Amino acid sequence: MLTRASDCPVDPVHGRFIEGLTPERMAPILRQKLGLPASPQCGSGSHPGIATCRVVEALYDPGEQLRIAYVLFDNDNTDPKRAWPDGDLCYVRFPVRETVSRRGTSLSMDGLDFEVYSFPNDRRLRGLRKFARRDRAATTWQRWLSEDEPGLDLQPDTLRRSLLRYVPEQKWIVHLHARCHDGVAGGEVKRAIAVRSASVAACQRIYARVVALRRARKHTEGLYRVPKPVAFDSDLGMLALRWAWGASLIQLLDTNDPAAVMGHVTTGLHALHATTIEGLKPWTTEDALDSAVTAANDLGAVAPDLRETLKSLIEQLTRSAPPAPTGPPRTLHGDFYWNQLRGRADRLTVLDLERCALGDPLVDVAMFATQISMLSERPEFDISREQASAWNHAFLHAWEQTTGASINAEAFRWYAAVALLTLARGAMRHLRPNWPATVDRYVSLAADAASNRDDLEILV
Repeated sequence: MLTRASDCPVDPVHGRFIEGLTPERMAPILRQKLGLPASPQCGSGSHPGIATCRVVEALYDPGEQLRIAYVLFDNDNTDPKRAWPDGDLCYVRFPVRETVSRRGTSLSMDGLDFEVYSFPNDRRLRGLRKFARRDRAATTWQRWLSEDEPGLDLQPDTLRRSLLRYVPEQKWIVHLHARCHDGVAGGEVKRAIAVRSASVAACQRIYARVVALRRARKHTEGLYRVPKPVAFDSDLGMLALRWAWGASLIQLLDTNDPAAVMGHVTTGLHALHATTIEGLKPWTTEDALDSAVTAANDLGAVAPDLRETLKSLIEQLTRSAPPAPTGPPRTLHGDFYWNQLRGRADRLTVLDLERCALGDPLVDVAMFATQISMLSERPEFDISREQASAWNHAFLHAWEQTTGASINAEAFRWYAAVALLTLARGAMRHLRPNWPATVDRYVSLAADAASNRDDLEILV
C-alpha cells in the first residue's frame, strides 16, 4: 500500500496530498509525534527505536476523507501479524475535524493540516486498552475463562497476541492463544480466541447472530459450524469468540476433491439461508444497485479514463435489474467468500456475520463465485485461471445439485457485475497494492457480466 506513485489516488479535494503519506515519508513525522528515537541503536526502554514503517490499513473516500493506519517497528523483519503488539500503531486522518482533533495531534504537510492519533487512544475502540499490556490481557482472558470453562487456569507466560485487522475508528480484531492448566482433568490444554472491539451496537448484532445460528444448527442438516461466543462485554464493545481451527478453503481445495469440498460449501450455505435470524434488514436489488452506483462514483473520481465505461455499466445495470425472487427473502451472509470458511473438507466453520441481511440467495452465490474466479488475479496465491475456473464451476454445479434448481443465469450475471464493482471499489478504498490494475480488470469483467456476454469467465 502506498509504495508507488501509481498507487496514490488523486481527486479534486485531496489533490496529490496522498502521495506524501507514503511510509518512508511518514516514518520521521510519526516518530517525532510519538516521541520515539530515530534508530534502533539510540533507543531505550520499551521503544528501542524505529527501523521501518508500514501501512496496516487505509480507508479512502474520494473527495471526502482519508484514514491511514501505520505501524512503527524496531525490526525490519517483523512478521506483519505481529504488527501489534510488537509495533506502535497510529493513524492519520485528513481533513481535520475541529470537534475531535484535540484528542490527537494536528500536523501540517504540503500546506494541509491533518490529524495523528496514537493507538489505543482511538476513542471508538477503547476496549483495546484491556489488551495493550500483556498482564491485563491475561487477567481479562482469565475472567472470561472462569465463566466459559471453569477449571482452566491461563498460564500468562504462554500468552501470545497478534493483530488480525485494524480499521481506524471502526474495529480491531486480535488473535490470542495460550496454554491453560486443566484443574479438573489435569495436564495442559491449548486455547485460542478472536477478540473484536467495535461499537457496542455492532458487537451486539454479531453476538445475537452467532447465538441464533448456533441454536439453529442443532435443528438443521447443514454442515456449517459457527464459533462459540466466549464473552460479550457490552460496556466496552468487545466480543470474544472461540478460535476457528483448521485449514483455509483454498488449502482444502488444493488437497481434496474440489467437487466434494464445494458440495459441503453449498450444503452449509443453503442451510444458512434457511435459518431465521431476528432483526435482519432487507437487501433488495435497489440496495444492490445503490451500492453499484456508489462504487462507480468513487471509482470515476480517481480513474477518469473509466468514467464512460462506468456510466454505461450503471445504465445497463439499471435497465436489467432482476425482479424480486418469487419466494420469501432468505438469510444472507452478505460477504460470503472463500476466506470466510475454515476447517476440514467435511466440516466447515462460517466466519464474520457482520453483514447478514435478508434477500435473494443469489447475492451470496454470485459473490462467492466471483471471488473464487478472481483468485487467479491474486499473485500471492499462484492460482491459474484454469484452476480458479474449475473451482468456480464445481461450486456452481454443487449449488444446483444442493438446491435442486438451475441458476437463473441473467440474475446471476447481474449480481456478479455488482459484486465486481464492489470489489473494485474495495481495492481502491483500502489502497491495496497495484489497485489501479485490479480496478481496470474488475470493471472490464463487470461490463462483460452486465452485457450478458456468453464467454464470461464466471458464467454458470
